[in-house]
Amino acid sequence: MSDLCVVLCTCPDKSHARDIACKVVEANLAACVNIIPGVLSVYRWQGKVHQSSECQMVLKTHKKALQALQELVFKVHPYDVPEWVILEADGAGSEYEEWIKSTVQ
Repeated sequence: MSDLCVVLCTCPDKSHARDIACKVVEANLAACVNIIPGVLSVYRWQGKVHQSSECQMVLKTHKKALQALQELVFKVHPYDVPEWVILEADGAGSEYEEWIKSTVQ
């Protein structure tokens, strides 16, 4: 079983997503962050249904970095309650897994 994981986190726009991505990669808390623009999110917030255009961030990291990664993301994220969904990444290629392990501190 792998200790790699993928974290999903949305942002209101590409600028915020890029800023967060750069910070976490520079801090060696994620090996890579994909930013997917143009995501339409439909959600309930404060009793009302909303629709928002967002960017989805896909952060590739190691379990040992999750707490520090979350702390940094939540510190700079503009949302009151940022999305934070952790997916275990079993089955990653061995060379890719080694790259993430060597990159994330």
